[in-house]
Amino acid sequence: MSEEVIRQFNSLKQRFKQLSDDVRMDVINREVTSIETKIHNMPAEIQKIRQRGYAFRSYLEQKAEVFSKHWEALHRRITMVIEQEVGCLSQEFSEVERRFNLAERVANHPERLAGLLDDLRDAVQELDEKTKASVNRAREVYATLKKDVDENQRQLDEINWFCDVKDEATFDLLAGESLFMVAKGEWVATGKGKDDPDGYLYLTDQRIVFEQKEKVGKKLGLFGGKQVQEVEWEIPLNQIEGVEWENKGLFGGKDMLHFTLRSGAPYDKITVEVKGAADNKYWVKQIERMIAGETNDERAIEPDPEMVEKLRNAPTECHICGATLPPLAGNMNQVSCEYCGSVIRI
Repeated sequence: MSEEVIRQFNSLKQRFKQLSDDVRMDVINREVTSIETKIHNMPAEIQKIRQRGYAFRSYLEQKAEVFSKHWEALHRRITMVIEQEVGCLSQEFSEVERRFNLAERVANHPERLAGLLDDLRDAVQELDEKTKASVNRAREVYATLKKDVDENQRQLDEINWFCDVKDEATFDLLAGESLFMVAKGEWVATGKGKDDPDGYLYLTDQRIVFEQKEKVGKKLGLFGGKQVQEVEWEIPLNQIEGVEWENKGLFGGKDMLHFTLRSGAPYDKITVEVKGAADNKYWVKQIERMIAGETNDERAIEPDPEMVEKLRNAPTECHICGATLPPLAGNMNQVSCEYCGSVIRI
């Protein structure tokens, strides 16, 4: 019995010591430091994506300014709350520590020590609950700001990934063209799964592009094979009649995009499965926004004024066959005649 009493006492003492970091609210201090660092670095991070040519999501700059303003006042409040909570918890911690010190004096008398275990257990449990409550109260002060800052940072990380993928692509952007989104994807060309090309789906302000990028011909799915990277197709935005989403597969785990294309496009219909973190519903919404020109309001890098003037004066009739040209979508700088196939560059 004496060994069991000593074991329980040592276990309680270890649990009590582990609370010391929580009593000092180390986790809160780390989170606060992380928020402060992200807010401080955000303008430079945003400038970086602009230098890489990413023209959209102008709200990132505005949000970064708001974060900085809010943080000045909020940081003082957080500091005050932390000091108050740590002050109260430290007193509680010292009282429980005093009880453990008294228990240490009778550690050689298991019978007497056993009589103290219940009180020690209750004291540690109460301190643990008070510590958790204090941490939650402190987090409530900055929870909303942390969520917003983390979301801004997530978008910056996502945009840098877009740019990284585009940097390795085999095609160049057209004059005046700007990248908007990228997703891992599979072009459902045959519907046979492994025979369909995997790669990346690009959305710009002028077109959508699918580039195959994968290793094919691997033995047993693991060894050998060769790397293939090439553009499979590109579709000007004004040749997209419509796009719909569908969730297929077990539990709807496959995010499909179904494109219906106008006359003159290389295909009547195209289906792409977007993979990774991409969401097909979000992609449909963004493609529709881009076609409608709604994304122009979030440009941080304005298009070339000369190009804007050219688009304003773009022809409406084909100079070859006289047919009415389809309307320009997004910021396209060329259009194809649906009837004779002529390409008119703006």
